Amino acid sequence: MEKPGDLRREILELRLRLAEAEETLSAIRNGEVDALVTSGRNGEQIFTLQGAETPYRILIEEMNQGALMLIPDGTILYANTRFATFSKTPLEKIIGSNWRYFFPRDKYSQLEACLKTTERASSVPELNLLAMDGSFSPVQLSLRSMISKGVTGFSVIVTDLTERRESENALRKVSDVLLEKNGELETFSYSISHDLRAPLRTMQGFAAILLEDYGSKFETEGKSYLQRIASSAAQLDRLIQDVLDYSRLSCNPKELAIFDLDKMLREIVETYPNFRVANIEISASSAQVRGYAVALGQCISNLLGNAIKFVPAGRVPRVKVWTEVKKGRIRLWVEDNGIGILPEDQEKIFDIFTRVQGNGDYEGTGLGLSMVKKAVERMGGRVGVESELGQGSRFWIELDYVESFSNLLSDCPNPCTGKTGNAH
Repeated sequence: MEKPGDLRREILELRLRLAEAEETLSAIRNGEVDALVTSGRNGEQIFTLQGAETPYRILIEEMNQGALMLIPDGTILYANTRFATFSKTPLEKIIGSNWRYFFPRDKYSQLEACLKTTERASSVPELNLLAMDGSFSPVQLSLRSMISKGVTGFSVIVTDLTERRESENALRKVSDVLLEKNGELETFSYSISHDLRAPLRTMQGFAAILLEDYGSKFETEGKSYLQRIASSAAQLDRLIQDVLDYSRLSCNPKELAIFDLDKMLREIVETYPNFRVANIEISASSAQVRGYAVALGQCISNLLGNAIKFVPAGRVPRVKVWTEVKKGRIRLWVEDNGIGILPEDQEKIFDIFTRVQGNGDYEGTGLGLSMVKKAVERMGGRVGVESELGQGSRFWIELDYVESFSNLLSDCPNPCTGKTGNAH
């Protein structure tokens, strides 16, 4: 049996050990000791951080970016091997030198300003890094101010932009080649328009003359052959024209402009005679949209033309046109009472030269809706259809919507500052 004195000594010893442990834990939490305390099911555990320096150094040395540690006057306290590679300079000549020596003289004031900024983190526009052999390479700098053991300094990440610049130059060259090829294609298209369509018109003209002046001298079968020749020539002429229109959508796009959609709709209906006589009901809002004038007009006329054309024999076409505005976009709907489209064909109809079940009995080249899709997508929009066979169709195109004139100004560069913002 323990004596009271022994028990008191044991309690006192435990209290001293507890106080020592609490003091140690407090020192760790306050950063006075390089260790980490974690809490879990087994209580608090202590891990030393002495070994953390090795993986940290490996991380910095193996990263793709250059890394520097500077003091406020620009003296380099540390540089990784990647920066040495960028600058083609041995590490022993980098440490202790001033970072401005690795950049052109005309950038010294800009570099010094970076070290005086009050922002904790900042970036520097693209600069040229000056290597020891006198060569230059484009880089991007990211700075972050920091305080370590009472010493104020900066960490700098140096990103080499050489590969990106080479990729941009390569893409620019490819773009220039494509523009040149597009120009050649457009010239070729005009040549086709003149050279191929001229003999077709001759065929149509002579066929028409034969039918008109000598039609009574032909037997029924011969007259039918002439009519087929004239019809086929007209069909081929339309096909050539549609192919040319489709190819022009890829050539020399102009700047997007702003249009009043309701006004454009009504002008198109008034311009085409077949639209004027059709029963077209327009209830579009007077909305401003962004687009290409010719392309947008062609999209609308194609949709209206299809709505009138693909109607069963004996049925009077009825077309409704309206708009919906939602979240900065406007959707134009064109609804008809025509033959409709099977669900499995509703995506195919926007493919080039596609004619699906039901429209084989109607004139067309299969390019109209593919032109609508291509033009709308070039304007940053979307196109789609909702339909049931025999129940008509509802086609829609969706474009950027401009709510007011003030919004137009907010999207344009300010003439004084060059920045976007509301004009006053």
